[in-house]
Amino acid sequence: MIIDEEPGGAATVTRWIRDLYGREPGHSLWVVLDDPLRLALAQGWVLGELGLRDDDLAEDLAADDSNNRRFGEMLAALAEHWRSVYSTLRHDAGLLKAVNVAGAGMELVVMTAPEHIGRYPEGATIPAHSFVTRLEADEWVIAALARRLPVPGWPPSEQNVPGLEIDV
Repeated sequence: MIIDEEPGGAATVTRWIRDLYGREPGHSLWVVLDDPLRLALAQGWVLGELGLRDDDLAEDLAADDSNNRRFGEMLAALAEHWRSVYSTLRHDAGLLKAVNVAGAGMELVVMTAPEHIGRYPEGATIPAHSFVTRLEADEWVIAALARRLPVPGWPPSEQNVPGLEIDV
């Protein structure tokens, strides 16, 4: 039961996961990420794969319509990593909570494999993946692939979102 009809950021995350497991890493994986996340990911790839601190290259790769010759290489590497990280969500995903406000115009979306959906005793640990989504120009985009927002820089880093420091 992959969620299609959930409002807000949950539908965006669900589509992103479905696109992630398409035949080739498509541009749809990139355009649904917000600007700071794309820039931090591009900087991390440029620094880690090329050993460079090149603002112009990172900004060019981070563009939602990038036509840089290295864009496909970067997106393929990121998609391979994401496919490994989110492998438990490949065939099916369950939403742990429908709406988790993470700030003004932001939601926390927590997804897990369906076998982990249900009631658990307080303090139980459940394997799950957190995404922070943000409403931008009437569209939900993914702002973070964790409970921390990316901070572009050399190297890119992350900052906590108040109230999201403790896992579900």
